[in-house]
Amino acid sequence: MCKIFHKEKRLSIKIKQKKINIIKKIKQNIILRTENLSIGYQKKKNDKIIASDINLEIEKGKLVTILGKNGIGKSTLLRTIAKVQNPISGDIFIATKKLKELSEKELSTQLSLVLTERLPESQMTVYELIALGRQPYTNWIDKLSEKDNEKIEIAIQQTEITHLKTNRFYELSDGQLQRVLIARALAQDTEIIILDEPTAH
Repeated sequence: MCKIFHKEKRLSIKIKQKKINIIKKIKQNIILRTENLSIGYQKKKNDKIIASDINLEIEKGKLVTILGKNGIGKSTLLRTIAKVQNPISGDIFIATKKLKELSEKELSTQLSLVLTERLPESQMTVYELIALGRQPYTNWIDKLSEKDNEKIEIAIQQTEITHLKTNRFYELSDGQLQRVLIARALAQDTEIIILDEPTAH
């Protein structure tokens, strides 16, 4: 009986340790996390809170979709996570670092963003627009390296827009432009890509 008890105890300890190791591994893979996050719009006198007590953890390599009816704060959440607008309260973490502590350059090497807003008028070609995704990595004169051009070409191939790369971006349909903006995000080569209504067009 004594031997069986010791065996069961050792087995119980091993199972507990295995669970602890799994939890540690999951935590190491958490790329995006929020704690008691409240989102909305800040006004001079009162804050308009759209959603509160948002606590989420997203693992590296996972595809996460946010679903819901219009006006419940989907875009506001994405814009807040991407540091386009400030949270009302709470914290956002990219890996282990607070979002508010990251510089714009640090953030742009870890997170890329595709919003639904129209771009300002410009004479840029599709290739030049996608190349903007490499800005966080270029030198002070923004000269593209061989690696930068390689990343751009891969993004163009992945989004199947090779036939468009010499076009001016204002010549594109909404659907084509959406692909180009996704290509720019891919060229940016970040661990997190946020897409707001990527299939809207």
